[in-house]
Amino acid sequence: MKIELPEYARVVRDLASGPHPYRKLLPRFEESPVVRRIETPATPLGPLLDRARVDIRPEEGFCFVDVQMPAIALFESYYRSGSGLDLYLDLAHELTHLRQFYEGEELWDHDLHYVDRPTEIEGYAVAVAEGMRLGMTEEEVIRHLSNPWLSPAEVARLRKNIERFLADSQP
Repeated sequence: MKIELPEYARVVRDLASGPHPYRKLLPRFEESPVVRRIETPATPLGPLLDRARVDIRPEEGFCFVDVQMPAIALFESYYRSGSGLDLYLDLAHELTHLRQFYEGEELWDHDLHYVDRPTEIEGYAVAVAEGMRLGMTEEEVIRHLSNPWLSPAEVARLRKNIERFLADSQP
């Protein structure tokens, strides 16, 4: 199913490589209902977006939070050719990680498997809840969660972790 993205979910796709304010990529993001899942009393959305940067890198891959900068590292190949919905959901996911980082959470806890890290579960829960609100089917959710470094069993475990997280939290 092709989901028609609302204006607030449409990523600006003509920026050059290099660092940019988050708002340059998603200028109307503050209008999105997903912000209620990302901001916290400790980190309201406005100040988070004021600090948030996206570094478009001329490489292959997807995106992650570079804690050294700190910024969302977005690989140009994905930025230019990824689906609009996936890119929007991933940028919301990674903004969740930036908020977690600014609040002092450990993003790369290697004592836990990737699909069991609380930070990853929350980031994916933000994306999945928003995707489903926009009309994604369960099959599309599984496709969005699937990536080269996860087996189908790990994707299923991640999906269960997301369901538990969403059941225990309020937007």
